[in-house]
Amino acid sequence: MNDAAIPAADARISRLTRWSWGLGSFGTITYINTVTTLVLVYLTTIVKIDPLLAGALVTGARVFDAFTDPLMGYLTDRTRTRIGRRRPYLLLGAIICGVALPLVYNIPLDLDSSTRLTLVVASLLVYSVGFTVFNVPYLTMPVEMTNDPQERVSIMSSRVLFMTLGSFAGSAFAPAVLERLGRDAAGFAKMGMIFGVVVFIAMLTTFLGTSAARTREFVAHHVSFREQWRTALQNRPFLILMGVKVLQFIGIAAHASTLAYFVTTVMKRDFDFMLLYGVVVGVSTLVSLAVWRRIARRIAKRTGFIIGVIGYIVVTLTWVFAGENEPTALFVLRPIVMGMFASAVLLFGQVVWIDAVDYDYRRTGLRREGTFTSVYVFIERLGYSVAPLMLGALLQGMGFDKNLPLEAQSKSAELAVMIAMVVIPAITFGLSLLLLKFYDLTDEKLAATVPPSHKPSI
Repeated sequence: MNDAAIPAADARISRLTRWSWGLGSFGTITYINTVTTLVLVYLTTIVKIDPLLAGALVTGARVFDAFTDPLMGYLTDRTRTRIGRRRPYLLLGAIICGVALPLVYNIPLDLDSSTRLTLVVASLLVYSVGFTVFNVPYLTMPVEMTNDPQERVSIMSSRVLFMTLGSFAGSAFAPAVLERLGRDAAGFAKMGMIFGVVVFIAMLTTFLGTSAARTREFVAHHVSFREQWRTALQNRPFLILMGVKVLQFIGIAAHASTLAYFVTTVMKRDFDFMLLYGVVVGVSTLVSLAVWRRIARRIAKRTGFIIGVIGYIVVTLTWVFAGENEPTALFVLRPIVMGMFASAVLLFGQVVWIDAVDYDYRRTGLRREGTFTSVYVFIERLGYSVAPLMLGALLQGMGFDKNLPLEAQSKSAELAVMIAMVVIPAITFGLSLLLLKFYDLTDEKLAATVPPSHKPSI
């Protein structure tokens, strides 16, 4: 199905298409968080790799992943198949991701250290490639599905819903499953297999359920690659959002990578406590989402985004007061408030990004959604790649002992965990707030920008 003239109102996206596409975010976020939350714990306590080296390995794989994203965007923009430009890669990505996740947590321990390291690197690279193959075309699809701003809020609401569920699955439910299976090599292996199947089913369902989604055909053009990027860099709203996003992704990844260490090392609890946290923050996020959707009709998207960021910073700072003797009621209150503001950050952050990509087409007449999406994913991976290295360096430099139980670490190691959990996210989100001050793409400005008819389209 091809698009009509841009200024015209679109037909509404069907519920099947909207929810099937949204389910893909459950797959990707579960995939990301199952590794982000637990892989450093696995590498340091099971594979017995020093924290700094473990962080460097995860960072290296994600940097590799980041640099393959633009290639993936370029490839999907130029793909021609009977099922569209994007969907073939959803199927391929689902297969790779379903295999890669179990590989990450199945490193044979009876091999020599160099061979183990080689297998760790290989599994992390396969994991990263799988994410790129699925996620770049997946995130490009909403730009093609509709031109209507409110319809984009609707489809992004479904994404936020499934992102929240995926975050719960990877960050809270996976550790709880691991606690039941045992925090040993066999437990990690079984957990990886279980969640590999879950991710594959979610991604496959997205492929099958989006067959009716509107697509855009590739049209050859004669604008050089260099000229395309020169005009792309003139998209000021997009550039500002990329700065905002890389800072926020660093903070989010630092929080997610540290949570398992924080609960066990600082609060002296087991992984089941992460399940409680995940349930509360997930329910709060989902309930708040309906409220923010209503608010989105009455306030500017930038304003909603800023409110969410400020609230997120304030709640993050309260982790300073968490400790072994913190009452459970207070521990539960924190994720309730966190979910309220995280919902705003997720919803408004997704919608303004789609607007910025659409603004590029309206300015230039060039169809390069895949290229812009690949830049977004590059920024996401860049942000997520920095956090493991920072956490690993903090743990290594402040006395984390890989041979001691997580609950028996030194006070200096506890401080390292606290810095990664509180200071890094607060600083990065604070800096992103300063950048948001300069974002000025409103619905009115977007609607008033008409694509130049004389320019070719990709």
